[in-house]
Amino acid sequence: MPRNAIGAAGLQIYGRGGMFWSKKAVIIRNAPYTIESPHIGQIETRIQFGEIAKAAKGQRGFRDGLPVAAYTVREGMRGFRAPSRMPEEAYPSKTRSSFHTLEDLKTMLEQKRRAAAAPATY
Repeated sequence: MPRNAIGAAGLQIYGRGGMFWSKKAVIIRNAPYTIESPHIGQIETRIQFGEIAKAAKGQRGFRDGLPVAAYTVREGMRGFRAPSRMPEEAYPSKTRSSFHTLEDLKTMLEQKRRAAAAPATY
C-alpha cells in the first residue's frame, strides 16, 4: 500500500524519545483520522507548508544546523496561524478522545457477534 493511502488502515510507530514517562522502546498507535479528513485550518496549514517547501526546493548547504531548505520551511512557518483554524476548545481530541467511543465499540461488538451467529444464507 502506498504511504499516501495508508490513512485509517495504518499505524504510527515511534520511539520513546520525548516520552520520559514511557518504559517502552517503541509506541504503536492508530494514525489520527485527520490524515484523511483534515479540517479547514489543517488544509490551509498544509498548503502553506507545501508552498514554502516548494519554493525552498533545490537549496543546498546548511544554516543554523539544518539543511537550508528545512531552515527556510521552519522560518516560513514560524508564527503561522491558519485563517480558518479551529478554536482550541473545539479540537476533536478535547471533545472526543478517540474515533469510536466505548459505547460505539460495544455496539459494534454486539453487531459483529449477531452477524457471526446468524445462519449463512446462500
